[in-house]
Amino acid sequence: MTPIRHTVIAGYYPPPFAGEPIHVKQLAALLRSKGLSVDIVNLNHRANASTEYFRATGPLNLALLLWRRLRRPSILHLHTNGHGHKSWLLILGSGLMGRLRRARTLLTLHSGLLPGYLALCGQPRRLVARLALGSFSRIICVNRDIEAALTALGVVSTRLEVIPAYLPLPDAGELTESDRLFLQTHWPVLLAVAGGDKDPELGLPIVAHALRALAQAFPKIGAVFVGWQVGPRIIPVIRKLSLEHHVLCLGEVPHERCLALMRDCNVVVRSTFADGDAITVREAVDLGVAVVASDVVPRPTGTVLFLTGDPADLSRKLTQVFEHGTPRQEAEHSQGELIADALWRVYREVGGLPLDSIVVPALQTNQEPNAQTSTGSFP
Repeated sequence: MTPIRHTVIAGYYPPPFAGEPIHVKQLAALLRSKGLSVDIVNLNHRANASTEYFRATGPLNLALLLWRRLRRPSILHLHTNGHGHKSWLLILGSGLMGRLRRARTLLTLHSGLLPGYLALCGQPRRLVARLALGSFSRIICVNRDIEAALTALGVVSTRLEVIPAYLPLPDAGELTESDRLFLQTHWPVLLAVAGGDKDPELGLPIVAHALRALAQAFPKIGAVFVGWQVGPRIIPVIRKLSLEHHVLCLGEVPHERCLALMRDCNVVVRSTFADGDAITVREAVDLGVAVVASDVVPRPTGTVLFLTGDPADLSRKLTQVFEHGTPRQEAEHSQGELIADALWRVYREVGGLPLDSIVVPALQTNQEPNAQTSTGSFP
């Protein structure tokens, strides 16, 4: 098999600074560092023009872009959520274009809502989904729930990989003066990171109600709320709970600034009601920052879990972290390094590329649910 050294990545690209776009940007950098040429097709039709990507402004324009970018032997790697009919039409169309151009094809499915969506689909839609997936050589699931949903759909296990959408940490940026002042005048400080494709703010009121309870024991407590589309729904809640002096609501910020805030705060909170594999949780763990997250999906080792949607339990877990901290043991390899190696292995196999990367220990994709405790544990 002739090695293929050109890749077309189709997916969302920053901004917004959410999990999938950040992963797409970091994946492109990883592949270029391995000697591959990479074209990025940005599926965000509202994106500004940029020299970093080709912008798909609609279905016909996307088809034309893929036809042109795949004119030479290529690997087509599509990134999408898989929790709606538009996503599945995208999978179907992109897969067919890959076949027409005789590209080798990869698909990464990102959304924790995908299993529920497929479970509610009737047999005709499930059949279409199975046919759409048939165009892809390998399908990357960011968690095992997605893998199980595709297995139930009839996809053979040899075509499935479970690899979280996370790569080695870039350097954090510097805090702004206003960020630094907030951190200096509040203690402890939590960073609440919103997430979710359909309603990014859904979990933030849980944090706000926990914060009001915590303010009794920690009168100088502070919280920074960040994330795509954050503000319109949570700001009225903050005002209603009289938390204006405790909360800095930033909304979407560049990735480097978010990492700087994460590095310098006391704990990161992920309060989502649905997740694929949250990049912010893994970033915090790799930075050595305590993480308290909802138990809606299995989380990486080192995460303290609270009952999804329960502000009282979140308050209890945060109190434990503030008063006792969390233990940490340094791993020989970061999760980002392990995941990068796993992704490069898939590219080598699909693209017929030579073995030119160091094989590191087996990737731990997620803790099993019954192996996690509410107080958190580290390997």
